[in-house]
Amino acid sequence: MHKFLRLNLQWRVLALAAGAMTLILVLSAHLHQIITRTLIDDVRYSSAVSQTVAIAERTAALNLFADHRALERDIRLVATSQPDFVQIDVYQHAPLGGLVLLATTVPGAPPVPALDGTTGDNALGEMDRSVPGVVTMEVVRGGTRHWVVSVAIGERGATGYVTALVRKNPYSPISRVVQLQHSLVLMGALAACVCCLYLLFEHSFRRPAKAIVDAMAQARGGSFAVRAPVRRPDELGEIARDFNLLMEDLSARDFEREELLRRIEGFNETLRQEVAQATADLRVADEALLQSQQRLGRSERLAAMGQVAATIAHEIGTPLNSISGHVGLLARGLADDAEAQRRVRIINHQLESIVGSVRALLRRTHKAYVPFEPIDVNGVIVELLRLVSPTLDARGIVARAELADFLPPVLASRDGLQQVFLNLVNNSMDAMSAGGQLLIATRRGPNGSTEVVVEDTGPGIPAGASDRVFEPMWTTKATGSGFGLAIVRDIIAACGGQIEYDESLTTGARFRVRLPGGVIHAA
Repeated sequence: MHKFLRLNLQWRVLALAAGAMTLILVLSAHLHQIITRTLIDDVRYSSAVSQTVAIAERTAALNLFADHRALERDIRLVATSQPDFVQIDVYQHAPLGGLVLLATTVPGAPPVPALDGTTGDNALGEMDRSVPGVVTMEVVRGGTRHWVVSVAIGERGATGYVTALVRKNPYSPISRVVQLQHSLVLMGALAACVCCLYLLFEHSFRRPAKAIVDAMAQARGGSFAVRAPVRRPDELGEIARDFNLLMEDLSARDFEREELLRRIEGFNETLRQEVAQATADLRVADEALLQSQQRLGRSERLAAMGQVAATIAHEIGTPLNSISGHVGLLARGLADDAEAQRRVRIINHQLESIVGSVRALLRRTHKAYVPFEPIDVNGVIVELLRLVSPTLDARGIVARAELADFLPPVLASRDGLQQVFLNLVNNSMDAMSAGGQLLIATRRGPNGSTEVVVEDTGPGIPAGASDRVFEPMWTTKATGSGFGLAIVRDIIAACGGQIEYDESLTTGARFRVRLPGGVIHAA
């Protein structure tokens, strides 16, 4: 029920217009009824006055005061022909004064009073119509309003009055018919006006509004190219124009959004490619770091084997020389003993086999000759930091490089220098297991040399042990082999440079490497 009563704007306007017109119709009908009754009353009043005056004039002209029967006939004829006339009385002045009723249309009824200018007005206040020789008054008899019309008669010395009692508001079929016709005309006009309003509203408001609503629905569905038709320069036309301007703005913004999305997609694709390239570079760097660490491990193992081989050669060389000398003496002393000579040959053969094995072991531990080339130290350091950056980040170590510009190249092996710096950086990372800071700085040294400083914020090397830092098989780490810094020293020495441990720091460790440039120094 509530939903049914929810009328749209069109029907609300029509209902309001119909209500206003109905009110106007009712007021108009009521006013028309009043005017119609007033007009009819005026006509009937004028007719009653004229009829009464006619009776008075006929009575005076025919001297009907003397013929009472003819007088009664005349007044009865008038009363019969005029239904509004209730009673007609004719009075004559008596010779001794007063009025005498000569004739009446209703015998036995109360006489209708004769009126003249001296008669006082009654409570209804109807003695306001001035007609020469005629006096009227409104009275109430039997609950009905009547007019009393009195006309004076004067002829040949006989005077008197004709008075008539006329109904004021009788039933009038003409008034009802006129009122009904007037109401029907107004109702037809009301229906025509409502229809015209409906058509006007439908054409001027509903259709343009529906077109705007349909355009809004299409826009809500995502069609920003839709436009509302501008039918006329009114309020709805202004709304349609503003809507079209809004859609143009939205279209421009949608185009900008699509363009931005395309750019973002392009940025994302470029970012994906860069990430893929960075991942590939990182994979290559990881592989290079692994290879460098493997080479470093092999170098440490070879160095250990070389130290062991040198120790063995030193330890067994003197006894073997002594044994070989005594065996030679035995061979010369037992020259005639064939069995002894055979055993001496066996001993010499075994001694030569032992010496050959020791020499072969020493050859395997010696590094092959690697040709030197001009190397950019800064480039080696940058590449190394890129290789170890994931490990530094994982251990919470902040690395900082302070590289001098325009350093001269050094003659060395790239792998050897990378192994030197990798070993120093690995020692720093092992020393800063809980995180810290690592500094690698380069600067120009005297005589065209290059200095490299590797410094960390770890615990450093215990006091008094700095002289043993570069000794083989000496280390402060629980899992170290003790050959790392020894190999570093050997590689630097092969380049003709020097490495030293700086004891001036109270915390941390600092190593300083000096590399000459311009001349190749063989180890």
